[in-house]
Amino acid sequence: MLKTGDNIILGDIDTLIDRFTLLTDSYRLLVGAAEELTRTPSVGKNIIDHAVSRTAFLGGILDQLLFAIQIALILDFIRVSEGKENPYV
Repeated sequence: MLKTGDNIILGDIDTLIDRFTLLTDSYRLLVGAAEELTRTPSVGKNIIDHAVSRTAFLGGILDQLLFAIQIALILDFIRVSEGKENPYV
């Protein structure tokens, strides 16, 4: 496995994909559970609101993580294209 500094392009992208997939799967489960709670008559509104809040919180974390990965990839592409760090040359 090739690792150079803190590069995402040259680093372990598979690990990032695995972690992001785990978080996304958890998010999907939370969305499904919150939806299921809305169809259960004995569940109070405060429990549903809490479930929706937790789901929204994880969704926000996923959005921030995806944004950080995009920025890191863009910066790595710039470094590689400028020839500052290009192991392929």
